[in-house]
Amino acid sequence: MGLSRKTMVREWIILALCLGLGAHVALGFLLHGGQNWPIESYGYYGIFFGVFIYVVVQIGRSLWWVRKGGRSTQGS
Repeated sequence: MGLSRKTMVREWIILALCLGLGAHVALGFLLHGGQNWPIESYGYYGIFFGVFIYVVVQIGRSLWWVRKGGRSTQGS
């Protein structure tokens, strides 16, 4: 199961965008949240939220792929 360079670059870009979005979510909690979470652990929260967002995006992409694949086989 070899992956092409294009596929690997696309997956790395998706991961980077998800990690960046996770960092923004953690920053939003830091700036606007009422919780007294320790500031030192917000890097971990950023990574956690980023990985969580990445998993949600991958599940969404998989569901879209199954739906798209199922629709194209029914139309034939």
